[in-house]
Order: sequence, then C-alpha cells, then structure tokens
Amino acid sequence: MAAARARTGANGATHYVSERKKRSKERGAVNMQPPLTPMIDVVFQLLLFFILGCRFIQDEGQLRANLPSIAGPSITPPLRIDPVRVSLRAAPPDDQGVLVEIEGTTFSFSDVPKLWDYLTGFRRQYGEESAEVPVIITPVGKVRWKFVVNAFNQAIRAKFKNIGFAPPET
Repeated sequence: MAAARARTGANGATHYVSERKKRSKERGAVNMQPPLTPMIDVVFQLLLFFILGCRFIQDEGQLRANLPSIAGPSITPPLRIDPVRVSLRAAPPDDQGVLVEIEGTTFSFSDVPKLWDYLTGFRRQYGEESAEVPVIITPVGKVRWKFVVNAFNQAIRAKFKNIGFAPPET
C-alpha cells in the first residue's frame, strides 16, 4: 500500500494526502478523463428516440414471391442417348485408306471429314444436351493412326465434350 503523508490543518487536525493526489498537484496535471455522466445521458436519449420514433409496419420482413402450383414443377426426365460408337477400319486393298462405320446406323463412308457432317447432324437432332453424349472411337485392324486422330479432331470440331478411345480390336 502506498504510504501517505500526514498534514496538519489550521485547526490542528491531521489530514492524510495520498501519493496520487500529491503527484497530480505537483506536476500540474489536468484531469484527462471526460465526464461520463453527460455522455451516458446522451446515449440513453438517442436510444429512446430511435425506439419510440420508429414505426414497425406489419408487412415489413415479408417478401412477395410467386410460388409454384400445388401440383409441383413439371420436370422432364433427362434425355437418355446411347454413346456414339465410331469404328475405323483399314480400307482394302492396300490398307492405306479408312472406312468409317457408326454403330447402330447404316452410315459408312471412306472419308473421315464426313464424320463431322454426321456428328453435327446428330447434335442438331438432339439439341444442346447432346454435347455430353460420349463419342467412342474404336480402331479396328491395321488402321493408320492419322485417321484415328482425325476422327478425334472431327468430334472436337462438332463440339462434343466427352470423347474417348476404345482398345483397338484386332
């Protein structure tokens, strides 16, 4: 505990002065604490003003929304399309050409760029979701690699997103 010095007053009574008071008087320090009572009064007055001054309307907080009918939404099931399977065979007699066959159809042609015509027609027939249909390219026999790559490029050009290769058939 801090020691306090005794001081004798004019009437002979002993008064004790704390060290803290002596320090503040010696330095000539000004009381730096703002008066809190008026500040608290102002805060409560503002609080009362906003509580009593606001009107709460009953519709506030409710949003207008168009709700679906009781029957629920009409959801059409996604279109189920089988993968497009493209077989590439070496064209006789010297195996330097290619024969393109599409499984499940009667299409068969000897030029890979014609595959693009078929695939774009397929996309037009089934719409935008047909881009997700897998295109599986299967090389059969001794077909040259450039024809397989060209078939892949034609599927990309037709904007298919899911293109793969099946293991080669011998």
